[in-house]
Amino acid sequence: MRNLLIILLFCNSLHGFAQKRAVIEPSKEYIQHLNSAKSHNLELIKNDKHLNKYINQGKLVKIKQRGYGWRIGDLSHSHSYLVPKGRDVIRSIANDFVKETGQNFFVVTSLTRTLSDQNRLRGVNSNASSNDSSHNYGAAFDISYVRFNQKIRTDSKLEKMLENVLKAYVRSGKIYYVKESKIKCFHIIVRNY
Repeated sequence: MRNLLIILLFCNSLHGFAQKRAVIEPSKEYIQHLNSAKSHNLELIKNDKHLNKYINQGKLVKIKQRGYGWRIGDLSHSHSYLVPKGRDVIRSIANDFVKETGQNFFVVTSLTRTLSDQNRLRGVNSNASSNDSSHNYGAAFDISYVRFNQKIRTDSKLEKMLENVLKAYVRSGKIYYVKESKIKCFHIIVRNY
């Protein structure tokens, strides 16, 4: 009887966990970034089936594993797809980064996430949003600022040069970005310019 009670409590707690998720009141900046991601006219991507629907419709496009000025890192919690403007922006940022730095490249560490991916990520990364994320709309990607040329180390010169490129894209109205200190990346939101 005691074992049955423990199992019922465990099942009820799992059921309650699946039903509830803590939502933290978002900042004005967060809302602005999320609205920019939503402006690409995709609904929140709930799961792989939903993701594949957008891929088949051409609303999300594949981001190659490597390109001029970038590499995609191991993606354990996201998929290598973005809205078409996202692909254009990543290519453009990479081209400008190479022009500024010579033959260097940066590493993209996250792209489009389903809501399921976001929930799994929250279990290992306290920086992952408890609200909907711009990654859930196919309009955000992260670039590490401690991984250049496949080496993990601080390179303040390349970091500053990359941030200067990003600032130029903010001024041109193409992106927003946030410098995340816990996971050492620039979180970039593609605007629907």
